[in-house]
Amino acid sequence: MTRDLKFEAFYEQPRARVWAALTNSEAMAAWLMPNDFAPRLGHRFQFRTTPAPGFDGIVNCEVLEIEPPRRLVYSWVGGGIDTQVVWSLEEAGSGTRLVLEHRGFRGLRGLFVSSMLRKGWRSRMLKVRLPVVLAGWDGTAAFPPDLGVACSGLK
Repeated sequence: MTRDLKFEAFYEQPRARVWAALTNSEAMAAWLMPNDFAPRLGHRFQFRTTPAPGFDGIVNCEVLEIEPPRRLVYSWVGGGIDTQVVWSLEEAGSGTRLVLEHRGFRGLRGLFVSSMLRKGWRSRMLKVRLPVVLAGWDGTAAFPPDLGVACSGLK
């Protein structure tokens, strides 16, 4: 049994700004999790968050595909799952259509973890936290530390 998650969102910002929010380590830390990401094929990095039962708080990743500013794919291994995250961006009218696919949840553990991640991706990350980063940062200047602090308080 395999389960995949797929979400679509539209943002009024240009694709370059959305791409920057997905590939800048500081921006990602503000809306997703602290990390040591670099937008480079083959780069191994980690997301770190608060540990929970059965999860040490570390997600090990590797950049598998990168096609700026259209597509980013990385592995996502931690908490008993071995999956892939795929980001696709398209220009759409005055903004950007973003598609997130989190693929490869297997077995009962995968079903359980995918249920938890479904809620986080859809309700918190794509609808609340990422839009705050996009509205508060132009994607070109240094990432403003106060924006990261503001995002950390968002549920």
